[in-house]
Amino acid sequence: MLPFGSLLFTLFSCIDPYDPGLKLTANVLVVDGSVTDLPERQKVKISRSQVYSGRSATAPLPGARVEIVVNGNTVIPLTENREIRGLYEAPEGFRGQAGNSYQLRFSLADGQRYESTAEPMVVAPRIEKVYDKFDAKGIANAEKTVFSPAHLLYVDVQDPASERNFYRWNWTLWESQVWCASCERGIFIQTNAFTGDGFCQSDRTLPVGNVFDYTCISPCWDIFQGYELNLFADNFSNGKTIVGRLAAKIPYYQAQSALVEIRQQGLSAGAYQYYRLFETQTQTVGGLADTPPAPIVGNIRNVANDQEPVVGYFSASGVASVRYWLTRQNTGTVPIGLMYALFGRNANPEPSSPLPPRPPASRCVLSDTRTPVKPAGWR
Repeated sequence: MLPFGSLLFTLFSCIDPYDPGLKLTANVLVVDGSVTDLPERQKVKISRSQVYSGRSATAPLPGARVEIVVNGNTVIPLTENREIRGLYEAPEGFRGQAGNSYQLRFSLADGQRYESTAEPMVVAPRIEKVYDKFDAKGIANAEKTVFSPAHLLYVDVQDPASERNFYRWNWTLWESQVWCASCERGIFIQTNAFTGDGFCQSDRTLPVGNVFDYTCISPCWDIFQGYELNLFADNFSNGKTIVGRLAAKIPYYQAQSALVEIRQQGLSAGAYQYYRLFETQTQTVGGLADTPPAPIVGNIRNVANDQEPVVGYFSASGVASVRYWLTRQNTGTVPIGLMYALFGRNANPEPSSPLPPRPPASRCVLSDTRTPVKPAGWR
């Protein structure tokens, strides 16, 4: 782990991706997880949301014992990620299969036990086509008074005629990142020239509020997740082709190309109803960024206390996934800027000096919002 001092912040270390379940009015347990049929690590994230001075904050819950039960009898234990607290992962190679049911069970470090309902694996039809369109006012704030540029990604899908289908679309964006560490009123001291490990050393000769930014020692990518509630039921399109469904609004952070993964989940009727209820309630109070009137309880319960509200829905979803190379051509406007979008300022590198040679570069620290591993599909 990188031994950063209190003055050193890797980008996004203080920025949590927005999750609709986090803006709550009480101290509640939040569970984010599902089983999919994709060849990837199946993950469950467990945290607690609390309100301080009118603002909500979440804290991961490490030390839990987590397992997934297949068809009521086969138990798959999950292990906690060594670098990301509160994130639990199934064994490599485990994935969902159509026709099976899956149940989440876990106990927290304090001994409280929880379990979900058993969820059937729902198959998702494949995505036939993905295409994008640039919109200089593609993303609006909650009040719809400020607009920022975005690429709108659309999908075409052939809906099956033999069954009722419920969909949810979300996305993951990978952006190339060149800044891996920042020091407030200090300078970065590199302790390993090969890995880029280091720490921030205070320098009181610098003005209050001064921040120096340091480049990555190796290729690095920042990861953004789309948490919009993009739901659809095939009530009026059963068996027809769904054409031009808006699947993602990708912020125009940088002029250079980026990688986007569009995920189309097949939801059970219960999962769809849960997310639809949340969508309706948040729209009533003004938008996803607003605090819902009350926590919306999903299919996870405290075994010893049915009255405890637990936010989140553990689902078993077939997923149709497409990775799309976003070239960001024909925009005709200036990008927001990755650094500016996150921190409201441009990068400020430490001035260079030959003796001793400065500034050094920093390691790209693996987290749920950053990776030193080249994403599959990156060009």
